[in-house]
Amino acid sequence: MSHIWEQLLHPPNEYRTIPFWSWNDKLEIAELERQIEEMHKAGIGGFFMHARGGLQTPYMGEEWMEAIRACIVKGKELGLSPWLYDENGWPSGFADGKVTAKGVAFQQKKLLCEDAPFQSPAQHTIAYYEQTETGYKLLGDEDTEKAQLRLYYEVNPYYLDALSEQAVGAFIEAAYDAYWERFGEEFGDVIQGFFTDEPQFARGQLPWSFELEAAFRSANGYELKDVLPALFLQVDGTAKARYDYWACVTAMFTKAYAKQIGEWCQSKGWSFTGHVVDEQALQIQVTSVGDPMAFYEHLNMPGCDWLGRFIGDEPIVPKQVGSVAHQLGKKQSITESFGCSGWDVSFADLKRIGEWQFVHGITMICQHLQSYSLKGLRKRDYPPSLFVQQPWWEDYKGFNAYFARLSMLLSEGTRQVEVLLLHPIRSAWTLQRGEDRSDIPRFHAAFAQLSRWMCQAFIEHDYGSESIMEGHGHVKDGQFIIGEAAYRVVVLPPSVTISRTTLTLLKQFVQQGGQLIACAPYPQLVEGMPDSELAELLLLQANKPEWSSAAMVDAITKVSAPSIRMTDERGVTIAVDTVNVQTLELEGSRLYYVVNSGDEHYAQVDIELLHKGNVTLIDLTSGDKIGALGQDETADGIRVQLPLHPGQSYMLRLEPRNGHPANVIEQVSGKSKSESESAETTILSSHWDVVSLTPNSLTLDTCRLRVEDGEWSELQPVILIQEQLLDLGRSVDIELDFPFYVGWETGYNRELFVVMESPELFIIEVNGGKVSSESCGTWRDGSLHKVAISGNVQSGENHIRLNRHFYNSPETYQAIENAKKFESEGNKLTFDTEIESIYLLGEFGVESRSGYVYGERRAVQTEGPFVLTEIPQVVHASELVQQGLPFFAGTIRLRQHIVVNWNDSAAAKWFFPEPPHAAVCKLWLNGHEVRTLLWEPYEADIGRYLVAGENVIEMELTNSCRNLLGPHHHIHGEIYKVGPSSFTNTPGWTDKGIPQGVSMYVDRYTFVRFGLPVPPRIVISST
Repeated sequence: MSHIWEQLLHPPNEYRTIPFWSWNDKLEIAELERQIEEMHKAGIGGFFMHARGGLQTPYMGEEWMEAIRACIVKGKELGLSPWLYDENGWPSGFADGKVTAKGVAFQQKKLLCEDAPFQSPAQHTIAYYEQTETGYKLLGDEDTEKAQLRLYYEVNPYYLDALSEQAVGAFIEAAYDAYWERFGEEFGDVIQGFFTDEPQFARGQLPWSFELEAAFRSANGYELKDVLPALFLQVDGTAKARYDYWACVTAMFTKAYAKQIGEWCQSKGWSFTGHVVDEQALQIQVTSVGDPMAFYEHLNMPGCDWLGRFIGDEPIVPKQVGSVAHQLGKKQSITESFGCSGWDVSFADLKRIGEWQFVHGITMICQHLQSYSLKGLRKRDYPPSLFVQQPWWEDYKGFNAYFARLSMLLSEGTRQVEVLLLHPIRSAWTLQRGEDRSDIPRFHAAFAQLSRWMCQAFIEHDYGSESIMEGHGHVKDGQFIIGEAAYRVVVLPPSVTISRTTLTLLKQFVQQGGQLIACAPYPQLVEGMPDSELAELLLLQANKPEWSSAAMVDAITKVSAPSIRMTDERGVTIAVDTVNVQTLELEGSRLYYVVNSGDEHYAQVDIELLHKGNVTLIDLTSGDKIGALGQDETADGIRVQLPLHPGQSYMLRLEPRNGHPANVIEQVSGKSKSESESAETTILSSHWDVVSLTPNSLTLDTCRLRVEDGEWSELQPVILIQEQLLDLGRSVDIELDFPFYVGWETGYNRELFVVMESPELFIIEVNGGKVSSESCGTWRDGSLHKVAISGNVQSGENHIRLNRHFYNSPETYQAIENAKKFESEGNKLTFDTEIESIYLLGEFGVESRSGYVYGERRAVQTEGPFVLTEIPQVVHASELVQQGLPFFAGTIRLRQHIVVNWNDSAAAKWFFPEPPHAAVCKLWLNGHEVRTLLWEPYEADIGRYLVAGENVIEMELTNSCRNLLGPHHHIHGEIYKVGPSSFTNTPGWTDKGIPQGVSMYVDRYTFVRFGLPVPPRIVISST
């Protein structure tokens, strides 16, 4: 594209974020259209229409298709890009059961091994074997009584055989063809394409397919049955058998699934995007996908998954994707991010997580997720919902604009990479022994360590997939070329084996003067067999440095030096995992994208760009170009000095000078957090007047239960009642009794509501008096209805009693049983009746009778119980949770007056010594809105707003739904990887480190801090 710099203020739609839009309830077209309008106002670029658990509209039925049509039309009207998601839940491939219903040939099968005496049924036997001195001999049908070993398969009827072209073809017919036949002719140029989610072939076990033996024979020229024991046992020829098996399996999966669907999409003019499962480490890649990078080749926009509120210790996940995109000329790569990060994830967290991936090769964000509804289990669907339910929604456009600008520059720029690190997944193939992967992690660790050392030294590098090299690799003019990328240095990590193609390319590379660096232990096998040519290459022509960061960096930089150097204020070289660089060429300029993903604040960083020219700073928050930075010439290039805050990044643009000197402006200062000799610092008071407060809330998450006029239970967690009632296996009438306490005199007329789901289905009583079930409107989500109760509330103890019929259909009970057997069934689970917490909403404060203590990760904890109190008029801003707002989800506006010495010739800066404990912080000065603060640096120039004498300071702090929705009772307090199980007493895959038999649910409540941990400062300096 042209005119990139002119479009920075308003980046085109094609670079804007594309969230998962969770379709998880009864779909109403008017509500779908309203939500698209909200996305448009927030600067979102499109949406993936994604069926998930809780869906009430029949998937792929007529109502579903009409909903899809309406969203396509609305998206086109507003300029948002509609995308299709190819499954009901995930992992993709089973077409909501249509594929698997075709029979066992279409269903997933896993290979297993059993010693005699055999216990499992014989009908799925593949072969019997007799042990010999050299290994295992395949037995004929007439000799099975001699068998000492049996190879057989098990069937998973809930997922497809992803190795089978026939099975994937049925998936294409059921999902892809169905959409094309309905919308292709009319909307083929509006719909962008499909997202496929977590396809896989086994996960932890070895895959089997009825098509596997023929494919193996065709690829390798011998029978798979002859070597099956070698996949599980250490026998002669083990490495070759395993190499050939996994090479075949990987090729089948890639061809059947990725290539077949990719070609279908290409034939329709639609894009294919998504990601595979288990991308993080070699030891789990083997049995899930074989080689994830081989899969990415066939995606127009390859992608990855990044879940949780943290960045990685190693860059492998995003770099795998970014490497393929760079090599094969795919302009964009996408990350499905932020799922499991919890309701309290802040804009600063989102930016940090996103930019850590962007600097390692990603260019587009798919936010996980935006929930159509938060009814019932939906509010616990790997939160958060980054959507209209959040108090900060009106400020989300700042985040989306930032990443649109970043995406545009990274997508249109050409990465400057000269170093290739070979990906050792094929070595892992030879080390997988049945389900035992214990020999693989050391090779993964070495691979990751090499990549980390290079990142720390700002040596930009790609990974090389041998699968991709087989189709796109060659050598020319001393460069190792993969597709559109050319490398001057190739690094061979500790390995066991490489492919024949790789060996040929490496020999050509070194013969033409290329630099091959090899790390011990060196591979001794080619395609699983000893090879003298490889030994000779490594002995005579490879550089073999010692295993250390210094030695590796020295060996690489002698040929390909990094294009940037950075030192801190002490002159010490910055070499950490969390400070990274990406360099690009764009329209004659060189871009340096510098990212600090860590927690360390560098007051001043010397950044030396090893090219000549004029440096300008691109402000991605505003889209402005900040003119030429103050810069010094060095022998090798240009040096600038900048502060580098935690989570901060810079986009530096170096333009050729063409003989014209730069216009030098004042250097960006890193001294805002310390006083200078000529500066006067005013520390604001910790105490603020409360100007306004959105309605406060109290979550009632414990109650007593009575079933069919039986005995009342003790007070118990609401979250556990659903499972109790389901265990009854039948429909029942139930009563729920929620106690709460009021500490004010009730003569004062104030609005008070109970907020609940589906109030029309309940008989509602408050203190024995019946209350109308009529909704007075919704709050936070369309499923959360307000019911007025103020006339029935009394001082002291109160009770809300709810009476209803609890019903789930036989089909639902069967779905619950199926969900225990395979994840695809659980990920689309929907209940007919759900029992949930209720909420009090109104003009009140909330006090805990037991006081508060602090925990890790900004946690604030208390035992309760809670009492409704008056709203405080003056607060200590660092302790808002403890001052009446433990369950608060909204915005508070604070005010104070300060007196300053001021004249118009001075400069003034506002800053926070520590980041606010809030998702959004807005600053007003004397009635003027100064700045909305979403992330570092938390500071602002305020000189034009100050007056001599008294000034009025106002701040708005907005938090998230975390303190409202929890989890409040997790044994670990505040957690950074949150799943549905995290709200219960039974650990799931997101809940680590909990001993077996220990209940995860504790009575104690955990909130997160809300407020200003340290009073802000104003620094006035003379100019």
